[in-house]
Amino acid sequence: MRLQPLLKSAYDEISLLAKNNPAQTVSFFKLKLINTLLKKANEVLVDDNDVFIPFPEDFTEFSENDTPNASDTAFILSSYLSAMERMRCENIEKGDEFPRLWYWTINGKISLDDETNPPTIK
Repeated sequence: MRLQPLLKSAYDEISLLAKNNPAQTVSFFKLKLINTLLKKANEVLVDDNDVFIPFPEDFTEFSENDTPNASDTAFILSSYLSAMERMRCENIEKGDEFPRLWYWTINGKISLDDETNPPTIK
């Protein structure tokens, strides 16, 4: 999944900014790109059985009229990364033939073409 590394990259960048100056606002350019990632994440984090969106009732994206500070942005990106990992962990399983390997389950069936890392969240 390409979305999770992009969210991680955005988080890394913003968290560095937040460590140096937590109250600094995020630029409109970065905010627009982050919102694009969050919109895609909101689509991915919903499946037939569960909603993994971190704050489904309270937050979907940042308002472009009220630019958030680096600390708030880092918090939201961190929450989305955790949600992505939770969803991944709930949709993978060990292979029968190679029990040390983990694979995505797609439509209830293990996909031997889609290997992934072991779960980090139980």
